[in-house]
Amino acid sequence: AQTWLVGGTDGRATIQEAVDRAAEGDTVLVRPGRYAGPLMVRTRVELVGQAGAVVDGGGRGTVVTLAAPGITMRGFTVRGSGDILSAEHTGILVSAPGIVIEGNRLEDVLFGVHIRRAPGSIVRGNTFRGKALVVARRGDAIRVWYSDDVTIERNHVLDGRDVVLWYSKRLTIQGNEVRRGRYGLHFMYCDGAEVVDNVVADNSVGMYLMYSAHLTLRGNRMAGNRGPSGYGLGLKDMDGVRIEDNVLADNRVGVFMEHASGEWRGNRIVANDIGIWLWPSSRQNRFAGNDLIDNGEQVSVEGEIGDRGNEWAGNFWSDY
Repeated sequence: AQTWLVGGTDGRATIQEAVDRAAEGDTVLVRPGRYAGPLMVRTRVELVGQAGAVVDGGGRGTVVTLAAPGITMRGFTVRGSGDILSAEHTGILVSAPGIVIEGNRLEDVLFGVHIRRAPGSIVRGNTFRGKALVVARRGDAIRVWYSDDVTIERNHVLDGRDVVLWYSKRLTIQGNEVRRGRYGLHFMYCDGAEVVDNVVADNSVGMYLMYSAHLTLRGNRMAGNRGPSGYGLGLKDMDGVRIEDNVLADNRVGVFMEHASGEWRGNRIVANDIGIWLWPSSRQNRFAGNDLIDNGEQVSVEGEIGDRGNEWAGNFWSDY
């Protein structure tokens, strides 16, 4: 494998020239400097930016497109996408399987990383900062679309709209921090996801899970989510969920449940206006060993749940 240098007196003038000349398995090493986008990568290369390597879209369109299986992109600042929502202008668009996006900074981008029909891809250790727009005009910091077996881990997300995970199975979402957006994490049709050790705070809604089965949420912290809905965790049409050892604190509603069922163990639901808000369609849940502490209303039931209700066993109630 060959290493192609970009920048300096002995390197290629542009990243595009280097990736166009590179062969499968080569490395493109980019020295510090500003390099104009858009950048299109169609060959499996390792794209490595030294500290201070910036790809700048100049406020137009999508900045970087990765379109070959197995590409790695590491160490860059990517900034300056366009701002048209209908065109989904993006910092990094991933459109092939097994791509790794690691250790990059994305700033002043409408959408951050968009994984589109790219199973097995990894987004790890990146920092995201959206455009300075009102929330409804922002794009999603991370969007996973029809891409199974994707891993999203140890990313820091600020001032985006949502982190969207749609129509994808067996996702791993671990160790991320998502703040000051609309929906921290928004799942739809994502069976078998593992959501572990994330911090989702100061959004309108923390996590909202819809139309999925067999999700596991463990060790997450959902706090200070106080928009018009203000759910720390919302579940709608969910089956077989496992909610274990999470903290839900200082939300307008700690947990909202509509037509949802599962196992709830070891969670701490603390200082929310409403701890748990149950709709009648949420049945056959088992709540065991949870702590409900100093919520304005510990559990609110909307209507009659009836005989096939929920089981409560061994929970701690601060106002017992």
